[in-house]
Amino acid sequence: MRSMIFLAVFFVFSARAGAYTDVGGRYTAGPGGYAGINAFAEWGEDDHYFRPSLNTYKSDLADRFSTYSFGAGLDRERWSGGAELSLTPETGGYKNLGVYADFTCNLLAVPAADAALQDATLGVFAGLTMHEDLYASSTATVSVGRRGTSSVTLTDAFKLNQTDYGVTAAVKIYGVRASGRFTRTAYSKDITEDARELPLDIGGIGTSGFPDTAVSARVRVPGLPVAPEAGYARTNYLLDQPSSESFTLGLSFKVKKAEISAGWEGFNPGGGQPKSDYWSLGLTLPF
Repeated sequence: MRSMIFLAVFFVFSARAGAYTDVGGRYTAGPGGYAGINAFAEWGEDDHYFRPSLNTYKSDLADRFSTYSFGAGLDRERWSGGAELSLTPETGGYKNLGVYADFTCNLLAVPAADAALQDATLGVFAGLTMHEDLYASSTATVSVGRRGTSSVTLTDAFKLNQTDYGVTAAVKIYGVRASGRFTRTAYSKDITEDARELPLDIGGIGTSGFPDTAVSARVRVPGLPVAPEAGYARTNYLLDQPSSESFTLGLSFKVKKAEISAGWEGFNPGGGQPKSDYWSLGLTLPF
């Protein structure tokens, strides 16, 4: 019911939109009954935007987690900046509140029409997530995932502040756009084995752990009738948890004004655990 109300708000704001309004969503399916939905609306002018979004997922082994976000940003000729506030309501004793901001510099002025290097940017970002959990992992079990172990009730809620910060870079050469991202994570207290693993989103796939560092890269060829893209992400964790890897492939194309996208993601949790394949289908509509 909460999701339906949030989606309805999208269209209320869309009716009051300025120069443009985009509404879209993506559905992702995977093994173990995994089903995820990401929906958004964006409206604004050429130099600014507002963007509410909803990200929700569940599986046979995990409760449904839903995150509600609201972001806004400014785009100038030589720089751009954005900020976002997010909320994950309590599910299974866990909830969080997050804030995020980024700033990006355009390293090129207006390039020549026949220039090989068409765009180059460098950016920084930071985010704070305030976690609160009413349970801890049972000491009688071995942790293999947040929803895969027993838990015990805590006398006081476990509270943890997670700070993510890092750099981004992107270039567009001969019509091919390549981008990369590096993230480091710090915590407000030491992480111990009895803390339940945090629910994470890696490429839209719900996983668990305490991330330490992460790197990702993406290549896309926009402007073609069918625009292909590929990506890679690797996350390193605390508590001797093996690193995870994610490989993505996707295609997008336009049908009149609508944009349709389809993608595959291969997730490797590491440590010899089984790999998983996830498939997604998305649609974006301008108004």
